[in-house]
Amino acid sequence: MHSVSSNPTLLGLLQGARGRVLWFCWIGWVFDFHDLILFSFCKRAVAAELQIDATSLAWIEGLSLFASAIGALVFGRIADVIGRRRAMTASILVYSLGALCTGLADGVAALALARALAGLGIGGEWGIGHAVIGETFDGRDRDRAHALLQSGGPLGMALAAGTGLFLAPVIGWRLVFMLSALPALLAFFARYAMPGADAPPVRRAESGRASALLSPVHRRATIVLFAILFLHMTGFWCVYAEMPNALMRDLLATPAEAGAYQLTVNAAHLVADIAFGCLAARYSRGRVFTVMCVGFAATQLAMAFGWESLTRDLLVFTLVAAVMGLGVGTWSCFGALFDELYPATLRATAAALLYSLSRGAQLVAKPCSQALAEWHGSMQPTLWIGATCALGSAALYRCLPAATWHATKSHDAAAHP
Repeated sequence: MHSVSSNPTLLGLLQGARGRVLWFCWIGWVFDFHDLILFSFCKRAVAAELQIDATSLAWIEGLSLFASAIGALVFGRIADVIGRRRAMTASILVYSLGALCTGLADGVAALALARALAGLGIGGEWGIGHAVIGETFDGRDRDRAHALLQSGGPLGMALAAGTGLFLAPVIGWRLVFMLSALPALLAFFARYAMPGADAPPVRRAESGRASALLSPVHRRATIVLFAILFLHMTGFWCVYAEMPNALMRDLLATPAEAGAYQLTVNAAHLVADIAFGCLAARYSRGRVFTVMCVGFAATQLAMAFGWESLTRDLLVFTLVAAVMGLGVGTWSCFGALFDELYPATLRATAAALLYSLSRGAQLVAKPCSQALAEWHGSMQPTLWIGATCALGSAALYRCLPAATWHATKSHDAAAHP
């Protein structure tokens, strides 16, 4: 994959051969995240039909996130050793099969296995997509392209909210998950969209081992990035992604009201993801990351302090939460960081593995958060945790190599140590 000269407009990134790559990776990420988050919006109906208690359901969700870490290692290595396109296609097929099996599950064991299978496929797609984007775009375009790719996340979440809270009550959660297997059709378009991603970035004999992530050259970046991603994941899965269920549980909101809430918040999140790339290309990436983290933390603290008054009015609560969504644009930062910190021989492995290991760590964090919310009777304690995670992320960013603080940095494997 080869970079081309910078185009200053977002529209320019979506045109030509590199535009096809960005579109394909973006669509893959939309449906990847849609399938992962869809379970959160359907789990009340799933639990009622299969007679699963809240604790067991939280462990099943955690298992899916944990499986994504295993899938990240597998598909990340396939991408770095065999080729990006083959790995991307395989990951899409696996998570689509997991969605189909979820719709066919007839008990706790079958459901757990289905969600684990979905997690395996979901684990690889994010890292591979960002590795491909990093090798297709350069300069200031790179930050913008990564931001556009990351914007598929909130769109996938909004799509999941729409299907889970509006469509599932009409056609049933089983059919919703079966329809979610349709992204498998994307595999047929991979050769057209990613014609230059057939081969691995280097010869197999030169491919870096996964253990190189902890070599003296990469150890600091790997440890700090994992810590930041873990905090981000905890804040997202225990607070941000759990809020619609909390509204239905604590505020007795209807699924339609929770859906409207989620769509509003995701609209703000979508704007924030794209804005991060544009602002990072113009200003300091580190400063934009810090400002968004502080804003995310401040909004959660405001919600925690004003929980009782905010929860009296769902509209006001939604508007405040939308402001919180503006702080989640920090996710657009990570793709560019992996580009700059790792060579092509390790890039997909590093991105997929660290991203999904931090997601897999939610196997413990999510049930604990669920138990804490049930003990307290509200989400106030988890909002405190989310604010702490955001501020911790901002502080840890300072521990990354100094070059990552700047807006852009032309980077390729040849220049990397």
